[in-house]
Amino acid sequence: MTFDTALVVERLPQMLAATRLTLGVSLLAFVLAVLVGLVMAAGRRSRLVPARALSFVYVNVFRGAALYVLVIWLFNGLAVATGILLSALTVGVLALTLLNSAYLAEVFRAAISGVDHGQWEAGNAIGLSRWDVFRRVVAPQAARIAVPATGNHLVDALKDSSILAVIAVPELMFVTNGIAQTTFRPFELYVTAAGIYLAIVFVLSWGLRRLERRLGVSGTRPVAPVV
Repeated sequence: MTFDTALVVERLPQMLAATRLTLGVSLLAFVLAVLVGLVMAAGRRSRLVPARALSFVYVNVFRGAALYVLVIWLFNGLAVATGILLSALTVGVLALTLLNSAYLAEVFRAAISGVDHGQWEAGNAIGLSRWDVFRRVVAPQAARIAVPATGNHLVDALKDSSILAVIAVPELMFVTNGIAQTTFRPFELYVTAAGIYLAIVFVLSWGLRRLERRLGVSGTRPVAPVV
C-alpha cells in the first residue's frame, strides 16, 4: 500500500479549515468551563448548605457522565424530553463545557485547599475581609498551583472535540470522515488528522510549559481532583 501524498496535499486546506472550527469550539468551551468551574468550586467551599449540595450534585453528575452519551442526550434526548432544540454546534460547546467544568471545579477546589490555612488567618489578623484575603492572598497562590492541571484539561477539551463528529459538527474529524468516505483512502486522511492533532497538542504543551516556568510552578506537583 502506497501513501497518496497528492491526496493529502489536495485535501489539506479543507482539513485545516475544519481545524479552525475545532480550535474555536475547544477554546470557547474551555473558557466557559473555567468560569463555571470557578463558580462550582466556590459553591463546594460555601458555608451555605444549599450551595454546597447543588455544587456537589453538579460536579458528580457531570464527572460521571460519558461525553459520548452526554452529546447524544443533549442533541436528541433534550428535544424529546423538553422540546428544546439546540444546534449541533451549541450542543458541542455545551457538552464540553459541562464535562470539563465539573473536573475543573475539583481542580480549583483542591488548589484553594492547597494554600496554607495560615494565609487566611494572617489576612484576617491585619483586618482584611474574607473576600479580600481570597482575592489578594489566596487566589494568586491557588492559581499557580492549578495551572498544570488546568492546562491538561485544555488539551483534553481539544481531543474530546473529535466526538462531536457524531452529531455532524463540521470539525476536523467530521470533515476527515467525509473525505475518507468519498475518496476511499482513509489511511492517508486519518494519519494527516492525527498529525494535525499532535501538532496542536505539541504547541499547547509547549506554551503551557513556558507559562509554568514563568509562574515558577514547573516543579509544582499537579493538583489531583478531590472528591
